[in-house]
Amino acid sequence: MALTKNLSDKVGVFASITCMVHCAITPLIFIANICSQSCCSQAPLWWRSLDYIFLVITFIAIIQTNKEQTLKIIKGLFWFSWALLAFFIINESVMLFSITHHLKYIPALAIVFLHMYNIRSCRCQEDKCCLHPPKNEM
Repeated sequence: MALTKNLSDKVGVFASITCMVHCAITPLIFIANICSQSCCSQAPLWWRSLDYIFLVITFIAIIQTNKEQTLKIIKGLFWFSWALLAFFIINESVMLFSITHHLKYIPALAIVFLHMYNIRSCRCQEDKCCLHPPKNEM
């Protein structure tokens, strides 16, 4: 159990950070691509689908993390952040609203910090320590 304790939080942090790196690198890659050729400035399908792969991985990590979390505020913040991230990513694909793509970094960072909080607050000797939060946090 020692190897899998907080695994969903670690996967969530990794997926969120990787997603943010992916989002930050995309403009740089395509600026270089535009400079080298004048056509096809659209990102390839496999690159654009990474956003949705990261969303699915983050979704699964949040489900697993929330199974061990009793603080309703943390659960709510996880889902609110994920829903906001999903909204920004989907909106960027279908262009429903004219919103800057930089806003998706806010919920992505929130998910990273929530997972890091969970890793830090769930340190204990018992297997199910997150199921019984400290009395002063309730």
